[in-house]
Amino acid sequence: MQNEVITYEQTGTQPSVYSNIDQYGQFMKMAESLSKSELVPSNYKNKPENCLIAIDIARQIGARSPLFVMQNLYIVLGKPSWSGQYTAAIVHSNFKNVKVEWQNSETQEEKGCRVVAIDKNGNECIGTWITLKMAKLEGWIDKDGSKWKTMPVQMLQYRAFAFFARVYCPDKLMGLHDEFEQEDIKPGRTTQTRTLEEKLSNVVEVEITEEEN
Repeated sequence: MQNEVITYEQTGTQPSVYSNIDQYGQFMKMAESLSKSELVPSNYKNKPENCLIAIDIARQIGARSPLFVMQNLYIVLGKPSWSGQYTAAIVHSNFKNVKVEWQNSETQEEKGCRVVAIDKNGNECIGTWITLKMAKLEGWIDKDGSKWKTMPVQMLQYRAFAFFARVYCPDKLMGLHDEFEQEDIKPGRTTQTRTLEEKLSNVVEVEITEEEN
């Protein structure tokens, strides 16, 4: 039997690398090669197991390259989290005429924005209004070291894209929050020393369970 060629030319969701024992070795070879590259982030350098997880997630979200995952998946407060730019990127990649609409307001607290876009079927998708008043009521602004205090306009847009993606393309998030959401969810900042394999193990376990069912 000839070995199946593994590529990232497709943009649709692919089976998990952990679901086919015959292909697992091929994916591990790919992971070992990536781990030796000087271009991968430090969490993946000389760690083929981490690279294999990145390859698997790339297949699940339909990314053309695992490097995209490596550059956008962080560990925040012990949890795997997407970068703020990631949510904006996947919305722009999966929708047309993506716009950030700003809410006119006489007060600073009511300042806010939402994301509006057209899906592949031509339907208009309207995101949630994210305002500084919401950020205040949810306690996001008052957290120590909060970016809402220093870059509120940027944070409004990041959160608007995150809310939009969670409603209209949740499969691309795989149940993970973005880095700023993760910081806002937790009551305080903590220091974590667990390895990336341990921190991402829950992602792999969920995928294996779904495949077995």
